[in-house]
Amino acid sequence: MKTGSLPSRIVVRGTNWVGDTIMSLPAAKELRRIFPFANLTFWVPAGLASLVRATGIPDDIITFGADAGGPLRRPFRMRKVVASGAFHMAVLFQNAFESAFTAWLAGVPLRVGYPRDLRGPFLNLPVLLTPQIRQKHQVFYYLAITEHLETVFRGEARSEPITPNCSIPLDAVSIERARNLLSSTGIEGVGPVFSLCPGSVNSEAKRWPPEYFSCLGDQLIERMDARIVFLGAPDERDLIDSIVLGMRSRRKAVSFAGRADMVTSMAIMSMSRVVISNDTGSAHLAVAAGAKVLTIFGPTSPGATAPYGSGVHVIHGEASCAPCKHFRCPRSDHQCMRSLRPEAVFRQVEWILLPQSRSKAR
Repeated sequence: MKTGSLPSRIVVRGTNWVGDTIMSLPAAKELRRIFPFANLTFWVPAGLASLVRATGIPDDIITFGADAGGPLRRPFRMRKVVASGAFHMAVLFQNAFESAFTAWLAGVPLRVGYPRDLRGPFLNLPVLLTPQIRQKHQVFYYLAITEHLETVFRGEARSEPITPNCSIPLDAVSIERARNLLSSTGIEGVGPVFSLCPGSVNSEAKRWPPEYFSCLGDQLIERMDARIVFLGAPDERDLIDSIVLGMRSRRKAVSFAGRADMVTSMAIMSMSRVVISNDTGSAHLAVAAGAKVLTIFGPTSPGATAPYGSGVHVIHGEASCAPCKHFRCPRSDHQCMRSLRPEAVFRQVEWILLPQSRSKAR
């Protein structure tokens, strides 16, 4: 296929994490604009298929699960699946060597991405990773790929600056499912709903202490007449159950961990006054749902990978050892998280909900 004509069949290797998937959404939307008549097939982990489908961007989805093997075996297993799509171009949002190698093995003629992780030889439309891109938020990291493609296929990138949009439209079925779930617990319509997300799949060090979440939940209930919804993955159910048990006002709290899938969780978030989350995928889901979100940072910094959107607020603890990349804090005091007391988070929630307070603060 010649680079002068527009490819009509494109496979997009998405990222492996919820947060990265949301941050790559503006670029995915740009792909649809640049190639309006192309068939876009997204190639993602099976666990992210429902989320990617909810964006309304892909025409088709290719998935892989744990049975596809690890990064050494998976390219050879996925080669036939990708090759069967007869794609003209592979757009690689994921950075791993594996994705470029698989696209090359599958015989996809054009392969686009950053030449990182030793995958340069397998890319024939490499994107230059400039210092300017490195200094920006990660949404612009993905958008630089689509800017490069527009230059290659249309002669120049768009002249007007783009305002990245990480939102996902929620359909009526998802909203109704969320309402029914809330109604089944007696929460809907009784008081303002706040969603709390105390888990973190990829780092236990990112978790605000469970007893702090219990205390915050009690404060929201007792001082705002709130109803608390805890959201999380199935393997976070025990953690969340322990948080609910630690609350004085637990009768006004409910756990949907493992009961609400990602899209239903987003619908619940959209009905919430504020979503309070650790620095994890849930915070990005809240942005996609159009909710106000307060993200708690400790061992990580709110920089290039923080949730991106107008409703985003951050708060972080302090520690001399932060930021770090530990999965589990090696210190007994976990200072970066424990230094951030529940009262401080509650006050930040109050500030978010009182626009007049913010205008006075300016």
